Amino acid sequence: LYLSNLDDKIHKTQLKRQLYFLFTRHGSILDIVNLKTAKMRGQAHIVFKDVQSSTAAMRALQGFNFLGREMHIQYAKGRSKIFAKLKGE
Repeated sequence: LYLSNLDDKIHKTQLKRQLYFLFTRHGSILDIVNLKTAKMRGQAHIVFKDVQSSTAAMRALQGFNFLGREMHIQYAKGRSKIFAKLKGE
């Protein structure tokens, strides 16, 4: 999942932890990527083990007030590299 409109003033580690606690109830999370580069500020990617979990999370949390901002969620355009690592490629 691709998340946007996140608070970019929160420390990277804290943001990752808060996202994990919020999204893990919808399914097994493989990875959370939140870069603090100028281009990626206020954005994150969450990789679920399966599509059903990501769909459930997106439906449940779309527009959720996360740390003072309304979170925008959509499917990511590409496939995460974590899946290639799991397959041993």
